Amino acid sequence: MRPVDICLGPLGGMEKYLFNFRTSLRAWIPALLLLLAWPLTAGAAQAAPASRADRQHLVFWAGTPQEIEVYKIFGRLEGPTVMIMGGIQGNEPGGYMSADLYADLALRRGNLIVVPRANFKSVVMAHRGPDGDMNRKFEGDLSHDPDQHIVEVLKGLMAESDLLLNLHDGSGFYRPTWESEQANPSRYGQCVIADAEIFVNPKTGQNIPLGEYAQEVVERVNFEIDEEKYKFHFFNTNTGATDSRYQEQRKSATYYALTQVGIPAFGIETSKSLPSLEMKIYQHNLAVNAFLDIFGVEIEQPRITLDPPEMGYAVISVNDTLPIAVADGQTLQVAPGDAIEVVHVGANYDRGLSVDVLALGGLNDIRKPLRIEKPTAIEVKKDDRKIGRIQIALLPPDQSGASPRLVGTAKARPPKVPTPGKTTVAAVDPAVTAPRPAGPVATDPVSTEPTSQVRGTISRPDAASEPAVTTTPVAAPPKTVTPPAASAPVASLPTKITGFVIEIDGQRVELAVGQEMDVLVGAEVKMVELVGEGKLGGIVMNLKGFVPQSKQYKNDGEDKGFTADTGRDMMSAFSVQRKGLVYEINAERGKDILASCALRLVKPKLAQVTLEVNGETRTLKLGGVISIAPGTPVTVTKITLDGGRTLTSPRYTLGGKSFSSQLPQTLSMPTFAANLAVFNGSALAGKVMWSPR
Repeated sequence: MRPVDICLGPLGGMEKYLFNFRTSLRAWIPALLLLLAWPLTAGAAQAAPASRADRQHLVFWAGTPQEIEVYKIFGRLEGPTVMIMGGIQGNEPGGYMSADLYADLALRRGNLIVVPRANFKSVVMAHRGPDGDMNRKFEGDLSHDPDQHIVEVLKGLMAESDLLLNLHDGSGFYRPTWESEQANPSRYGQCVIADAEIFVNPKTGQNIPLGEYAQEVVERVNFEIDEEKYKFHFFNTNTGATDSRYQEQRKSATYYALTQVGIPAFGIETSKSLPSLEMKIYQHNLAVNAFLDIFGVEIEQPRITLDPPEMGYAVISVNDTLPIAVADGQTLQVAPGDAIEVVHVGANYDRGLSVDVLALGGLNDIRKPLRIEKPTAIEVKKDDRKIGRIQIALLPPDQSGASPRLVGTAKARPPKVPTPGKTTVAAVDPAVTAPRPAGPVATDPVSTEPTSQVRGTISRPDAASEPAVTTTPVAAPPKTVTPPAASAPVASLPTKITGFVIEIDGQRVELAVGQEMDVLVGAEVKMVELVGEGKLGGIVMNLKGFVPQSKQYKNDGEDKGFTADTGRDMMSAFSVQRKGLVYEINAERGKDILASCALRLVKPKLAQVTLEVNGETRTLKLGGVISIAPGTPVTVTKITLDGGRTLTSPRYTLGGKSFSSQLPQTLSMPTFAANLAVFNGSALAGKVMWSPR
């Protein structure tokens, strides 16, 4: 079982992520041999069937404005195939960013075909359709249309599917009857669209109950939406009728899939007027997940992650020589006439990246050699958002032999200022499959030395290299979680809460009242008990933003004994200031909040991976790439996070396949390009790339 990454273009294909260059023809031989196993036709590809629990990543016309990435995900068990498409209109980010989340999932049953950005050019330009609306190109003659080849690929993918979901952001709020200028039958937001109530499949004669499917999805989505104005409705455009007001929809992707392929097809529209992008993505996810459940595809629901996109560096080759990494904000000096090629971008996102060498090339210049005759700049985008810039300057004629030369420093990032009263968990590194330690002493499988625990303090034996981090209660720290005013004076209660006992990935920690603690996203946090004086009966321990998914939960706010996965279970709407960062733990009696502390979730970020290859120590930073001969033993010796943090629940995969979290671990270099991904529990910390040579 393995993921396959194939890059396809008008003149054939090459392995997308191979980090080798034309200076060594032999470097491309494994990629070319791999591609010979895949039939190629006019720049498109039809992949051979994959085994169950496998995936494929296809890239068409890489490095061009028409680049299109396709992710095929196969479940362990047979089931229907659902195609999820976003970005056919590039000014609708809720749709393409929701689709993007489904590209990384594992399936238990059924299959997915995910096309996050069907019209990448329009996404980068944040435009509905710079070459015309692509969602009106599925009927008629496209022989002279620049989008013809993309539309043909999408049609081919529909033919492999049993259901099409086309994700959009629409204007206003669709309502069956007139309510206001922004809420009426001519608006498209907040609805599930179908081209008919019932459609008869022309190939089988079987009825397709589009209306029933849509109404069921609408009901499920609306159950999760509190505000009436944001609720969904079913919108039947009745496209095929002679008196339809929406006859232009006969050129749309959904109408083609329904009438020509014979599969149910729906448009899912969130409103462009929703207050946040996160809300759009969340509601798209609700609708998509409802469709998948109805059609019997079992997946892991994606988590919304909206970290600001950041570029770390671009890897640039000058005149086909050994490339160099240039950080955001630095200047690369070259001689007049030198050819530069951006071969890789290191960023905290893998998809939606494009490179523009200003005044040269085109909309997307990645992996495109361009000759420099005058000063310019390289701009890097995540979708339509600029995330990095590198200046290209010319060397004086008498210094042309010094090309290339790197000057300047990386763009400064705002420092993270530690807050008094805050602490960070320095926890052990238990294996993912190992049982959680319950006693006062845990064992670190990396160091194989005991990690002693004292209530309120976590210390490690290697204190010289990694200082002990305490969680000793702080009296009236400068930054505290302010308990809301109680309806009855706390002083009148015969109880005093002095602390909160929790477990973080099996480690027992006590927090003082008003204290805030850093916890890595992905850690499992268990509410253990309250500490105090007097009678504690009737007082619940409530982790705000967490609702236990257990039959034993009584919906009374009592989270004691339950464990929250901080990578998946926390609801940002109930966090402090609704930012999804700080979550309070309250001691509550009825409506009275007696005391509080808080957890601040910190996303784990990979700094580097240390390897042993052929007796040589190699270090890969976040997003880095290494070329290794297939079959070579590679030992992963160390995983390092930014800020010196330690994974509390480490999990590692190579090419999507998990391997032991107990390092060092020796693996065999696969014959295909594969990501080594580092997780803390369910939260991704970062990836590096292993590429065959």
